[in-house]
Amino acid sequence: MTVVDDIKGRLDILEVISQHVPLQKSGRSYKANCPFHQEKTPSFHVFPDRQTWRCFGACASGGDVFSFVMRAENLEFGDALKRLSEQSGVPLPSREGRSRQQGLVEINESAREFFQKLLASNQGTEAREYLDRRGLSESAVESFELGFSPQDGEALKKHLVDKKHTVQDMAQAGLVHVNESGWARDLFRGRLMFPIRNSSGELTGFGGRALKNATPKYLNTPRTPAFDKGRMLYGLHLAKKEAHDKGLVVVEGYMDVIAAHQHGYSNVVASMGTALTEYQVDAIRRLTSKVTMALDADAAGQAATLRSLESSWRVFQTQEAGRSKGTTLYQQQAVLELRVAVLPAGKDPDDLIRDSSGQWSGLIENATPLLDYLLPTLAAQFDTSTPQGKTRLVEAMFPLIAAVPEATQQDQYFQVLATHLGVTQETLRATIGRPAPMRQSRGPRNRSQSGSQSQSRGATASPFAKLDRDPMEDYCLALLLQNSKLQSELQQELEAIKPEHFQRLENREIFSQLTREGSPGGIKLEDRSDSEIRIENGDRETIQAELLASSAPGAPVGNTWLDQELSEHLSELVSKPLPVMDHRSQLSALRDVIRRMEERHLRELKAEEEIRFTESPLDLQEEGHPGILEINERLRQNHKRRSSLAQDAPILP
Repeated sequence: MTVVDDIKGRLDILEVISQHVPLQKSGRSYKANCPFHQEKTPSFHVFPDRQTWRCFGACASGGDVFSFVMRAENLEFGDALKRLSEQSGVPLPSREGRSRQQGLVEINESAREFFQKLLASNQGTEAREYLDRRGLSESAVESFELGFSPQDGEALKKHLVDKKHTVQDMAQAGLVHVNESGWARDLFRGRLMFPIRNSSGELTGFGGRALKNATPKYLNTPRTPAFDKGRMLYGLHLAKKEAHDKGLVVVEGYMDVIAAHQHGYSNVVASMGTALTEYQVDAIRRLTSKVTMALDADAAGQAATLRSLESSWRVFQTQEAGRSKGTTLYQQQAVLELRVAVLPAGKDPDDLIRDSSGQWSGLIENATPLLDYLLPTLAAQFDTSTPQGKTRLVEAMFPLIAAVPEATQQDQYFQVLATHLGVTQETLRATIGRPAPMRQSRGPRNRSQSGSQSQSRGATASPFAKLDRDPMEDYCLALLLQNSKLQSELQQELEAIKPEHFQRLENREIFSQLTREGSPGGIKLEDRSDSEIRIENGDRETIQAELLASSAPGAPVGNTWLDQELSEHLSELVSKPLPVMDHRSQLSALRDVIRRMEERHLRELKAEEEIRFTESPLDLQEEGHPGILEINERLRQNHKRRSSLAQDAPILP
């Protein structure tokens, strides 16, 4: 979840807008005179179920909580971000913090280079022999940047000092351990080294495997401002390319991931621990809803492993509940598929993939839904032939079923549990009641005391926050950013698309900057001594090379602040793989995606207009606003234009 989504998730749009406008309840929505123009009859509506606002009068504008605050307080994106960050209690990463994290990434890169050279030297002979025995190819070793840390405890420190890094920097990065007397010694000694990169590819820490009888067998970088094991998934920066189509497979070990990638299974990552944390789940959900957890057979019956699986299930379902509220017919989200694949006894993923690649594929394809796996596995822990055993199984399963956000799925699992216990659903419900779907807490927020509007209410997720990405919007921006001739040739079509057509706030902000001062402009990344990025009118031909060469963690865009996540998102758009097309097909593709986004926006307007018409028909009669009829006509014209392009437009990814 991005910081923008987190902020929107913690705020109720009613409470924010009521600080500026006196709202009056009108059916399911709230209305007021529009604060952005003079009027006698209220045309400004707030829809709490959708977490949106809309002016049906002269303004003809609308959006989410960010767009309202930016307009009401005349703020740029960065200032609104800071303002709502303070109100929601969601902290923003400081420039100092980003600079410190970037410094840790740089020192880790210096350490990686050192470890890789040592692995290739005479000192790395034992480590190379171990890798040969495990069947790792040279290309796999190179792709995962494996290295070796010498045993003496001083070599890395001396190397980094020669590179002008201080011992304090080394300690903060977790590369040396400083004892009570102040003496610093290398943390990793005599170990095979696994660099650990975050999803953006930044080197944040290391894992080290002992080659002899040293303990612990595996040693990770301690928690630092850049590294937290609970937030990392090993290999995710390489696996995310395949995640969208194939889903992700989660294993436990570094070697399992490397072996899988070496044999063509590039969607495998390691959790560095059995249970998945909410941060890891956030990273996964940005990429896919299909997740398979591969378990060793020997560990499957252990109580600790079962607790970890139960924890992972709850975390996934909590995230699912928090993201599934407030969606419309046009924003149906993919149903979560969380499965478990149990490996043959005595085999770990590394062994199985090397010995029988086909068997590994079959296990993953035929993996069992996790709750279906947990029920018989937990039942085996109790004697369900006795009333006491049945009670204990219900106590174990009921919280897991209650964590499912969808009532229909709950009923299905409830029926399975009743059947397993040999009782009717009615008997089970009479005994323990019906599980209530779990709802994700929005956390603390500053509430204004404004009458009925200030009461606590579970605000739903904004329809402008469709998971963490929007493929259609990303595709549109990637086409514009990567093809310098499209804007000039499609200027008329581009004038038809407005920033509010972008539901994702980060996409809306990038498009606003791209079309700043009313006309489409190019993008150029200026070289700056402070490594900041500025987007201005200019030549777009060199944007990709210049952007990817920059390692800036955050920077201004025009006169707004570009936070790290927005900068990373822009970089992804510039480097996003696009289908190979000739120029004519590119023009057709861009025209088509513009029409699709416009149609989606019109359907949103229509849905809000219908709510307003149903709940406030007298207001509509007084205003004589064309409303739904006008939107229907615009939809008809849009559909007609899209139909004429249908034969030329390539299929959207």
